[in-house]
Amino acid sequence: LALCFDVPTAVLKSREAKTFDRRNVVLQTLSVPDDKTVLHALRIMDREKLTICAATSLELSGDLGGAVAVGVVAVADLKLVLETGQYHVLEYSIDDFLAWRKQVVTIDSAKRDRQRSLGRFNVVSCDHHETLHVLARQLLASKLQRIFLSSHEIARIVGIVSSRDILIEVLDQLVQTSTLSSRMDGNLRDRVRSQKDGH
Repeated sequence: LALCFDVPTAVLKSREAKTFDRRNVVLQTLSVPDDKTVLHALRIMDREKLTICAATSLELSGDLGGAVAVGVVAVADLKLVLETGQYHVLEYSIDDFLAWRKQVVTIDSAKRDRQRSLGRFNVVSCDHHETLHVLARQLLASKLQRIFLSSHEIARIVGIVSSRDILIEVLDQLVQTSTLSSRMDGNLRDRVRSQKDGH
């Protein structure tokens, strides 16, 4: 909705997405190593209040900061587990689970589009050099609750962002801009009234 109005759009265009760059903690707290279990990933998502979690390769990630994503595990994957009744897959390693999920998923147009949108990092991501406006537009276009922030320089995932995160980040600036705009509108109205009364 904010993208439809000039002031919020201007605010979003004035801010960089790198404000959400958490490369120093993404590997330790916001992702799950691909050799851990799905249950481990669900615990991380619960602890961090996330709906998705990057599945990462510790070997490929190294010590540059950020994480190399090999896939994504989501709370929504539980629906697939429930639909199939194959509860034992919750004990699978992330690698094995990703292979299982790929095999089980019935390819319909929405799921096929989502698979296509996974791009370079095996996740939907936006570069940290982009503006919050680009980040918000990509989040809307993906129809996901959260997307990953990436760094093309180090070829790593460096954060995870939701629309709520973006709103919280710009809320003060929006309120200030709105208050200033209201004051200016009020002053303009007063001047117009005084000019009408004076003439």
